[in-house]
Amino acid sequence: MIALTMNKLTIEAINKMMQHYVDEGKTAGMVTLVSQHGEIVHKQTCGFQHIALQTPMTFDTLFRIYSMTKPVTSVALMTLFEKGLFELDDPAHRWIPALGNLKVYRDDGNYEDLESHITIRQLLTHTAGFSYGFDADNQPVDKLYSVVWDALKQGPDLQEFMNVIFELPLLAQPGSRWQYSVATDICGYLVELMSDMPFGDYLQQTVFEPLDMIDTAFEVTQDKFHRFATLYGIQGDDHLAALEANEDSPFIPATNTSKVNFQSGGGGLISTIDDYWQFAQMMLNGGELNAARIIKKETVELMTQNHVSDKLFPLTFNGIVPDVVDGYGFGLGYCINMGADQIGSIGDFGWGGMADTYCWIDPVEDIVGILMQQYMPSMTHSGRLDFRRAVYNSLH
Repeated sequence: MIALTMNKLTIEAINKMMQHYVDEGKTAGMVTLVSQHGEIVHKQTCGFQHIALQTPMTFDTLFRIYSMTKPVTSVALMTLFEKGLFELDDPAHRWIPALGNLKVYRDDGNYEDLESHITIRQLLTHTAGFSYGFDADNQPVDKLYSVVWDALKQGPDLQEFMNVIFELPLLAQPGSRWQYSVATDICGYLVELMSDMPFGDYLQQTVFEPLDMIDTAFEVTQDKFHRFATLYGIQGDDHLAALEANEDSPFIPATNTSKVNFQSGGGGLISTIDDYWQFAQMMLNGGELNAARIIKKETVELMTQNHVSDKLFPLTFNGIVPDVVDGYGFGLGYCINMGADQIGSIGDFGWGGMADTYCWIDPVEDIVGILMQQYMPSMTHSGRLDFRRAVYNSLH
């Protein structure tokens, strides 16, 4: 193992990368963090969390981390695995009977019965047959999903959302295809059912409080509004349009005393770069941080190995670039580098979010890298890859 040397030139390279994206109008602002051997060796802000108000990015800026919620949900579910409440290949309809009655869409437009049961392992690896609706123009099942997302504006709770999802057909037979999907939301629902606690309460008790993740939640409370970054993206000819006002944000409760109804295990959390580093460093440490053990080392090792059959490769994307990629597998909540990425290590794992946040963990080099910003669509620019490249270029 070679030490990561964040010298002046290295820091300048990362800062120059961040400034370039801000100056070119490709993002409003970024916050980056790199640690090695448990020590933060780089942490920097650039640009604005709100352009019109000229509010700068800060280390306590709150971000919609969207799908970076998925590893958190997966860890929560695996704490229940450690308690012996399920095995990975158990049929999930044992807890959610509706999963045993789903139909599967066929190319001829008809539906067919399930050929096998949906397992918890398949839910954790996005091989259960569900989808997200990203290809509504070309895929009939995805078009149905687009209606579901419109319904989200009505603020359903987790169970109501599940009821809607279970009315839709699967895109493929369980185990026959890797398809990024709402499956992790179902994992969150399983946590709620198995623990007999609201999903958010279980996360707070089992993950957030032990790791001192003081700003991570499903909602932004009124006292934190000033730290909540504006979401920017493409709107017509404006490539840096503000996409969401606070009064319209699904992350802000209707009243000061209420909570967000829909606690999405697939994409519902708000967090800061420091909070998320606590979680990532815990995973790098084998499930423990500052004497707080969240999961066992063996469970971390199980989660961060590939669980997807070779016949389902290549994945449609790896969380770093939006293309179909060889050499990547998927574990229980994380994408796994199996050797194709020259910018990284075999076995490094990570995932990103819809607003172009990204975190990866490299056990070989003992590093964590996190990039936070708020821009949609994600991976419109190559900031994730450029940040990753700048970090590895600092290895001597």
